[in-house]
Amino acid sequence: MPTGYLVINMSRTLVNIIIDLTAALLFLGMIATGYILRFPLPPGSNKAFSLWGLTRHQYGDIHFWISFGLLAVLVIHLVLHWNWIVTVIVKHCHAVQTSHPSLLRSGLLTLVIVTITFIVFAWIAQHSVKSITRPIHEPRGPNSHLDGQTGSASIVQSESGDSEVAFWKNIYPIFEKNCLSCHGPQKQYAGFRADRSEDFFRDNSRKSLILPGRSDASPLIGIVSGARKDMPMADRHNLSERDVLLLRAWIDAGAKWPASPPEK
Repeated sequence: MPTGYLVINMSRTLVNIIIDLTAALLFLGMIATGYILRFPLPPGSNKAFSLWGLTRHQYGDIHFWISFGLLAVLVIHLVLHWNWIVTVIVKHCHAVQTSHPSLLRSGLLTLVIVTITFIVFAWIAQHSVKSITRPIHEPRGPNSHLDGQTGSASIVQSESGDSEVAFWKNIYPIFEKNCLSCHGPQKQYAGFRADRSEDFFRDNSRKSLILPGRSDASPLIGIVSGARKDMPMADRHNLSERDVLLLRAWIDAGAKWPASPPEK
């Protein structure tokens, strides 16, 4: 057997081993990150917990890129074994008359089919997203629909009895901590600023996010509570339960936004 053939065969074997090991490691990485996203950091924990210095959202990014890498490795694996794959398919497909099929044509046809399938899947998934109009967990008692409002009111009353002080002391810090990095003086994603009252209450170019006295109907609550899923980076807008209760209490009390903080 020629020496050159042995070298090529050994090289292909080494490449196949590396590809298989890489695919196995990536697959284990998907299992590990999937477990983290399901159990240690379940949905709704992004703002409250972290694991080894990373939040649920960051693990979601890692999970995505691992899956993308696994897909790339599988494509490389198909390319390396394409001749064998086409030969096996041809032998089992009696409709094909030629014993020497065009590998280029077969490859292009497969690529087109896979691409169309992915586009159809992405379109169906994108258009199947629905907003949740009611809580997933039903109330457990006859007065349970009042629990949120009662809890939010008690939080505000326990921290401050004055509505203006409650806004600048309890409400505005929520916007400052969670929103201004993307919707503030430096950056205004979607043309929205969380440090301006008119951006919450305006009703000319977009729907008002706050309906004073009606936290249950205010779109802002749906965004920060995680009920609204049909928006970019929905999980990044989720706030803690305490912050949501404070916002509910503020809106139900009239959503007053004083022009300036009270003097100390």
